[in-house]
Amino acid sequence: MIERSAVGNSGIGSNILLAVLSGVMLGVSFPPSPLYSTAYVGLVPFLVLLERLRSYTQVLRYTYLMMFVFHTITLYWVGGFVHGRDTYMMISGAALLLIHPAFYWLVTVPYWFIRSHAGIAWALMAFPLVWVAYDYSHASTEFSFPWITLGNSQVYDLYRSQIVEFGSVYALTLLLVAFNVLAFVLLIQLTTRSWRWSSRPAVVTFSGLVLLYLVPLLYGRSVVQRYEIPSGGQKLRVGIIQPNVDPWEKWGEGRMAKWDSYQQQVRTLLLETQKLLQEPHDLVVWPETAIPFEVLSPRFSHYWGNYKAAIDAMNVAVFTGFSAVEYFDSLSAPVTAVRMRDSDVFVDYYNAATLIQPSKLVGETYKKNILVPFAERVPYAETFSFLIEPLKWSVGISGWGKGTEQTVYQLETKTGNVGFSGMICYESVYPHYVRDFVRSGAEFLVTITNDSWWGNTSGAYQHAAYASFRAIETRRWIVRCANGGISGFVDPTGRMHQTTDLYSAVILSGEIEARSDETVYVRVGDALAQLCAVLAGGTLIIAFLKRRRKHDGAESPH
Repeated sequence: MIERSAVGNSGIGSNILLAVLSGVMLGVSFPPSPLYSTAYVGLVPFLVLLERLRSYTQVLRYTYLMMFVFHTITLYWVGGFVHGRDTYMMISGAALLLIHPAFYWLVTVPYWFIRSHAGIAWALMAFPLVWVAYDYSHASTEFSFPWITLGNSQVYDLYRSQIVEFGSVYALTLLLVAFNVLAFVLLIQLTTRSWRWSSRPAVVTFSGLVLLYLVPLLYGRSVVQRYEIPSGGQKLRVGIIQPNVDPWEKWGEGRMAKWDSYQQQVRTLLLETQKLLQEPHDLVVWPETAIPFEVLSPRFSHYWGNYKAAIDAMNVAVFTGFSAVEYFDSLSAPVTAVRMRDSDVFVDYYNAATLIQPSKLVGETYKKNILVPFAERVPYAETFSFLIEPLKWSVGISGWGKGTEQTVYQLETKTGNVGFSGMICYESVYPHYVRDFVRSGAEFLVTITNDSWWGNTSGAYQHAAYASFRAIETRRWIVRCANGGISGFVDPTGRMHQTTDLYSAVILSGEIEARSDETVYVRVGDALAQLCAVLAGGTLIIAFLKRRRKHDGAESPH
């Protein structure tokens, strides 16, 4: 097998080059770059580098360097450095870029441990498993950040992406890292002349690479053709209103300016909806916080009555984002609730959505469950309550309460009820969360969002692209309504239709199909990722036992 001496022990400059090269290739594989195939070999230079290293300190150092380059290319936009230039956003974005690369020590340190104590063969077999386990774990907890799950890089590869219906995006992560491992083995063995191209190990390894690359492609082509045929589900005409309200001006300055802004925003939505209804629609979707105040609160009943009357007159169902409020006494108030002046009443605000159907009571309020860490809520606010006020963002969207229920709405149409669910912004990045909606009966999905904070940068394109994976995983149509773009309709093969430009006011109308079938992923969930985590843990145990055996052997008398 591969010996460390085979890759040499080059100087610091060469090692830095290898780390940077891997970081660049991984970075440019993510949307909106079309170079997604670089991820198939992006880890090869780093695997070569790992064979040159001699200590955990070096592993930590070069892992951080590689991942810092990767983060800089992929997530440069998170701080709003080119748009808005809000101090809080820039500080938090810089913190993410500087701190998050260290999280990948959870991948490379276990690999190094296995390599050191169980050998290169065990380490290379474990590497894809460890990486999948890391990606899967990083979609859990309130500190989670699955935005750059490695498999997400392949979202523009329509055909190979179809395999996510079996194991979510983690199936693509497994494919990519396995391909990198085989490519690394073939490269080293051929360049060191341990193998010839005609030798059996080289042929087997090369054949493995061909199979990993072609089988998902061929499968995807056949699946896409199959899903182009309608399933016979109920057809629905859905409209999207993209109002393009500047998020930095959305919340208004001063009391009168604020209320004038709020009313103008809702009037615009109602006017644009009226324009859309030149032909009948089953549903019209407004974006996240389209109504930027707690319109269902009793003190705003006058405004709500006017809006509801307008929607009733248009005779169309509207799904909209809005601010929700809930009142508590001092004993039951969550830590994010704020005491109302001169009373024992506490109030908590939520980033929420609801379905408004003509001539019916307003639907259940869906409160956003997965909140953007720090921007919308301090993670584990119950434990770190002392950070809530110091880390509250001042633009009107921070300090939200956390919802706990997932909702499936019943949309009444002329031909019967159709179940659907809505996700708010960041929630759409979580495969298991979206799966739960479908498991509960959602026949199509809606995403409402506001991606206009960061200018014309990669963030909005990445978020829009990831909707394709949620569509494939569940084989559901997704209606995506963004305040300033990118909006559109995503079909069950992951193709996006009628995509809008960023920072444009647009109304869209499209036909979608309700579906009730279930994919393997919907039925079994994250079984693939969980299996990888178990196998990775087993390999670590084997390495630990081998280390202990060597240690005991070294201490035994001769």
